[in-house]
Amino acid sequence: MNHCRLQTVAAVLVLLAGIGAVVAADFNVRGVQTQLTARALALSARLKLTLSKKAEDALNKGIPLNVVIDIDLLRHRRILWDRSMASWSLRRSLRFHALSGQYLVSGVAVGGYENFSSLQDALAFLGDVDVLRLPLAGRKPLPAEGDYRVRLRVYLDIGSLPSPLQPLAYASPAWHLNSGWTTWPVEP
Repeated sequence: MNHCRLQTVAAVLVLLAGIGAVVAADFNVRGVQTQLTARALALSARLKLTLSKKAEDALNKGIPLNVVIDIDLLRHRRILWDRSMASWSLRRSLRFHALSGQYLVSGVAVGGYENFSSLQDALAFLGDVDVLRLPLAGRKPLPAEGDYRVRLRVYLDIGSLPSPLQPLAYASPAWHLNSGWTTWPVEP
């Protein structure tokens, strides 16, 4: 009987350890600063990006990970739901170059990579979004009056993983790294 209880306790501890590993890995939006002009939205954001063990292992075996930042500019309305004025989607790629031992981040500068010697430095760089100028191209200038807000989320794009890995990633909570939507006020 004691052997059965010991196995049950061991199974529960293994399950809790696995849940702890999943909880430790997450994407969070820590802060957003914005400024709106008639033709563009200037945005800076601080993101906390932590990979799960499975995602980190895949990265270190040469599988690139794509991180997507979705941004919506909303005009707040009291009676109806908020109206979307503009949307942007930023895609950044993180890869490990085995020969040089460097982590490469692309999608920040046009046509180039930023190199980092540690994964923590690469993730910190990915999470530091500095003064993006997001144009309101093709739209008439926004009215100055109005209560504007920015909705932002960051997530790991599972659909961009290699095809054989996608079913495993969709089925495993360790791959579902998503900040969820957060809403922030826009400065005029």
